[in-house]
Amino acid sequence: MTRMYTAPVRAWEIAAGNFIGSFAIGTIQTVIVLVFSRYALGFDYGVGFWLHFLVIEFFLLAAMGLGCTISGLVRNPNHLGAINSLIITPTCMLGGCFWPVELTPEFMQKLSNIVPQRWAIDALRQLAAGESLAGVSLQLGILVLFAVILLGFGSVVLRPNES
Repeated sequence: MTRMYTAPVRAWEIAAGNFIGSFAIGTIQTVIVLVFSRYALGFDYGVGFWLHFLVIEFFLLAAMGLGCTISGLVRNPNHLGAINSLIITPTCMLGGCFWPVELTPEFMQKLSNIVPQRWAIDALRQLAAGESLAGVSLQLGILVLFAVILLGFGSVVLRPNES
């Protein structure tokens, strides 16, 4: 990463290139999983393909922000392996990926509002219940807010020359 920042290009160009590349790979993976699970396995999510894809893309932005923030905070690459058990798994538990948030105590339900998984699952749940895209605009807006704040914070703390 340090060598990359010594290239004769601006730092924002490097960051934009990494962001666009990561977003493109995430989009391709999302399409593959949605197409395979819907059409090859025949799984019905109860949500239209394009609405489902849109919510997942908004979540992808928030997840990229979370990843950028974590990368900026972790200075030793050897410690990145522990991130799954320290950050990703607990946020998935809080957000309702493993069990419904409604089954948890009230303080955990309130705490779940600070993880992007909660908002993506809530949007998909509402869409499956028949809500329109306008009806989940709050959830999508919060996912964008997560992305902006976390990407901004991550880009400030991600300084390879200061490690």
